[in-house]
Parts: sequence; structure tokens; C-alpha cells
Amino acid sequence: MQCRVMMILTVLLLGACGPVPGGLLAGTRSATPESWHDVMGDTKICEVQSRPAKPHSIQLACFLFEDKLYVQSHRWVTAPWWPGTSWALIWQEQPLITVRLDQSLYALEAVPVVEPGQRAKILHFRQYNSPPDGIVVFELRRLSGESGA
Repeated sequence: MQCRVMMILTVLLLGACGPVPGGLLAGTRSATPESWHDVMGDTKICEVQSRPAKPHSIQLACFLFEDKLYVQSHRWVTAPWWPGTSWALIWQEQPLITVRLDQSLYALEAVPVVEPGQRAKILHFRQYNSPPDGIVVFELRRLSGESGA
């Protein structure tokens, strides 16, 4: 009996936390804002869903740079010895993502920052004085054809 009560309490507590990353993200579809400053506030963690055919979601540290929304990988994401396939490599092949901030869902495209000067500026802003080659930086952009909020 006591085990059953604990199991019910656990399910209720987990349900009370709301949708959590791991699979398909729930929320309200929202138009991409003209300015991320208004939406981000103090939020530093974005929940991001990728692979529309087989949804997978993760939590990442998002950041604003020159009023654009970015995320970055760790430095070994492209190393051949790294176990598994990183989200950063998946996004390069399947760039359509959904970002959840609070309960709003934004359909975006993850675009790798490949221009060396821009990548260096962004990573310098992130406190990398000598950015390692392996870090992949993505700008999270409005889908083409979508008008802003």
C-alpha cells in the first residue's frame, strides 16, 4: 500500500512539473519575435526540439548577441572519438528546430556560424579568448517566409 501511494505521488509530482525535455515539446505556437530581448528576459535555458520525424528535445544555454539568439556546443563535438552523435551534428543535417521559452514554442532554423570573424566575435563574447576549433555556434533564425510577432 505504501509503495503504491509513493508511486502515485511521484507521478503527480512529475506531472506537476509540466512538459519536460526528452521528446516532443508542448506549449503554444508563437510567431518569432522581432526582438529576442523582450522574450528572453532573464531566461538562459532554452528547451530545444529537433528531428521532426523522431522528436528529441534537450536543454541548452541560449544567449543573445547583437539581438540575435544563439547556442553553442562543447569543444569536442566534432572529435572522432566522441561517443554518440551530438545534437550539434544532427542540427547540421536537420536544421529545423522548435525552441520553447516559458510555454511559447518558436519554429526556427539552426544556422551554423561558419564565418571565422563572426564566430570569433561571438565566442569572445562568451569569454573564449582563444576559441577552440571544435565548438559549433548556431544562430537560431526565423524560418524564411515567417513574419515576426
